Order: sequence, then C-alpha cells, then structure tokens
Amino acid sequence: MAPSLESSTRGTLPIQQSSPVRLMTGMISDYMDYQQLQMRPMDEDLPLATPSPSTPAPFFVRSAVDGLSSTSASFLLTSSPLKSTSAPPTFKPYTLSPIKNDSRYSHLFGFAPQSAREAELMQALRESESRDNSRKRSMAEMQASTVLAGMYTNRAQAQLQAAEERKRRKTGKRKMGDGKAKYFSGDDFYRLCVEDDEKKEQEAAEKLKRAADREAHASRLATWQEANEAIRTKNAERRAEYSTDVASWETEKAAAKAEKRRPNWPKPKLADYGIETLLPKPKKGDHDDPEEEDSDDQSGNGSED
Repeated sequence: MAPSLESSTRGTLPIQQSSPVRLMTGMISDYMDYQQLQMRPMDEDLPLATPSPSTPAPFFVRSAVDGLSSTSASFLLTSSPLKSTSAPPTFKPYTLSPIKNDSRYSHLFGFAPQSAREAELMQALRESESRDNSRKRSMAEMQASTVLAGMYTNRAQAQLQAAEERKRRKTGKRKMGDGKAKYFSGDDFYRLCVEDDEKKEQEAAEKLKRAADREAHASRLATWQEANEAIRTKNAERRAEYSTDVASWETEKAAAKAEKRRPNWPKPKLADYGIETLLPKPKKGDHDDPEEEDSDDQSGNGSED
C-alpha cells in the first residue's frame, strides 16, 4: 500500500535549508517517484508507459519552477544579466558522523550464522553498512565541492560588483544628459559650453605636456645610457692597464725575491687608476633641461679624459 502521508517517506535535514534548495530537493524527489510510476505497468498485458517527446512537463516540475520564481533565486529564471546583488542560494551543510574503521555491528558479526537465512541477513547487513559509508563519503565530497563553489561565487560576485562600480563612476560627456529640451541661448547652457571648452583645452594642454615630458625623459635616458657606456669603456681600459701593471709588478717582485732585494716600485692599486662610478638613472619627475645635462656630461667627460 502507498503511504498515507507524504512526510512518511520524506526525511528532513538537521539544518533547515533555504527555500530554493528545498524546492529543488522536492522536485528531484518527485521526479524519482514519477520515473518509478512510468516504469511500473498498470496491467501485466500492457506495455510499459513511455512518455512521448511532445508530453508537457509534469505538474511537479511546473510547480517547482513557479515556486522558484517567488524566492530569492528568481533571477535564475530571467534572461536579464546577473547583478552583484544576485546572490545564489546558500547550502547549509550538516555535520557528518565519522566513518569508523570497525563496524558498528561487530557484536553481531561475531556470531556464527546458524542457518542460511541468518547468513543472508548478515551479508545484507554488511552490504547495507558499506553503502551507508559510501554515501557518507559522497556527501562529504559534495559538501566540500559546495564550499569551494561558494568561495568561487564570492570572488566572482566581488569582481562583478567592482566592475559595476567602475561602470557607475564613468561620467558622460554630454553637457546635459537628462534628455530634456534646452534653450541654446540660455545662460546655463552657455555656461556649460564655456566650461566644457575650457575643460577640453585644459585636457589637450595636459596631454601635450605629458607627451613633451615623455620625449624629454626619453632624451635624458638616451644621454644617460651613452654616458654610462662611455664610462664602462673607460673603466674597461683602465682595468686592463691595471692588470698589465700588476703583472709587471709580479715579475719585478719575483726578480727582487731571487736577487734578495725589494721591488723597485710598490704594487699598483686599482683606486689610483680613476675608476668611475656609473651615473644614476634619471627619474620621470625630473624636468631639467636635457641640453644642460648634455653640456654638463660632455664637459665632465672632457675633464676626466
């Protein structure tokens, strides 16, 4: 016989879920019952009932969709773009009991079956416990996936909100964007036109100034690179000269040691060869005249030679 009450075949979770989740859970359960009814023949002589492609959606599907449209997840049924305020339904996981290594029915499995019926029941109990543990592992994996999906949704929602804020901060370029008619000779409109022209001129001047600053900075960078390259070349020549003098001194030192005397000159020092340090890289905020820097660098290089 069929159960008299729907609640007699429906379980409830320890934690109350949100209304969209409850609706979808009920629809899935109803669909499973609907499939069983479709697979059950009404008469042994009649074939199984197979729904045709043109069969309308069952009532429980339409009822669930109608109910979902009145919940916080109604935005899922519309074709309008998602907003950052459209939060998905939250899933509240409940605590799972730990999976024990030892069977909870170990005291029953300790008895030897006295009949074939008892052996079948004991095997069925083992299979039932194995299925229970398997479902528990699957539930833990589903809850973990739901938590990770929630983290992803939170980040996506934050990025969507940031994009909406950036779009909202963009100001229009129309002088009067309210769509209402205006007198071209009115004082307010004339004032807006003057302010708009001044703003455009200021923006154009700032743009030209930034371009000039970039060109000046590029020129300073080129001069800096050339000057440092010249310093590197001079330093390489002076280091080579230092190495040659050190080799000569080593020869003199060996000869003096063989003749039991002191070397005729002291060991050369690298600091005496005028090794120059590289110039610091110019910064973008530096507005010095490039021609003055060129003249200073050239005069400095000439004095060092």
